[in-house]
Amino acid sequence: MKKNSERSAAMRFTMKLSILLTPFIALLVVYFLNDPFMVLRHYNRYDNSPVMLNEGYIGWQMYMNNRDSIAFDSFIMGNSCTMAYQCHEWEKYLDGGRAVRLFGNAESIAAISKKLQALERNGAEIKNLLLILDKESLGKDQLLSNHNHVLPPAISGISNFSFQEKFCQAFFFPNFLFPYLDYKIFHQYRPYMQGVINPYGAIRDAVTNDAINPRERMIRDEGEAYWENHKKEFVKARDCNYRNGEYREGERFLWETQTGILKEIDQICQKHNTSVKIIISPDYNQISINPADVEILKGIFGYENVFDFSGINEYTNDIHNYYERGHYRPILGAKLLKEIYQEGKN
Repeated sequence: MKKNSERSAAMRFTMKLSILLTPFIALLVVYFLNDPFMVLRHYNRYDNSPVMLNEGYIGWQMYMNNRDSIAFDSFIMGNSCTMAYQCHEWEKYLDGGRAVRLFGNAESIAAISKKLQALERNGAEIKNLLLILDKESLGKDQLLSNHNHVLPPAISGISNFSFQEKFCQAFFFPNFLFPYLDYKIFHQYRPYMQGVINPYGAIRDAVTNDAINPRERMIRDEGEAYWENHKKEFVKARDCNYRNGEYREGERFLWETQTGILKEIDQICQKHNTSVKIIISPDYNQISINPADVEILKGIFGYENVFDFSGINEYTNDIHNYYERGHYRPILGAKLLKEIYQEGKN
């Protein structure tokens, strides 16, 4: 009697546990079948996903997919403001070089150093390097580890299990899972899906990883009204950092650790005889990068290779150069490229 009772209790527990685990197992099956982050399997193209992807990983995979057929020797690196620099525009100044964009959102100088080391291990020719930086990226001396920013094992050196674990865990967080399942079931974009679902179609070139920004279509369709329609993205209430027409200087970000990483980058470039150009982005808020940081950059990479467009100037004065406060347009990127390469000839 006692054994039968214990067996019955065990069976009830097993059934309850199975019921509790069934949704989890079902979601796990969805994850492995759909591979929403495109990290479980190899893909020939990464340019048209309904999910916002890890840009550092995707850029590297695109480079590896194409490096045997295209002799990439020129690399655009930095944060999301690299969207303003189109590879075909930069190639005008490179004497035959072929460019690819290997950026990361909120990119750190530590990540840039790791990417250059990985290129070197893979036998890449590093003929030209265009670094797009700002004060925040200069201050980051550690790799970011969440699923949106973690670098692939080939770059970061972490285990493949640790890499995959981050994405699997991210899938089960409600702020990703609910928008994702909603979109998969109903195929309709809703505002709360922002940052999870990409409603625009292709947002990157399949070969060079150039940005295809949907806001260019908006500007083309709306014309001058675009900046009026999006004025809330430029002006925020009670923002102490908002532009006021007066000179303001940012705090220092380059200290011993950061300077050491920059010297690592320079050593790789020296080894490969790389032509390096560093652009400090024109910040819409018009806060000048700290002059001491600029001097450190120029001391490491050469005065002729560092170009500071932060602060108050003709570029930051014109709102038409910007999509919103954080990102500027290729129309401005082309102007800055022309300026730095023409200046180098003078």
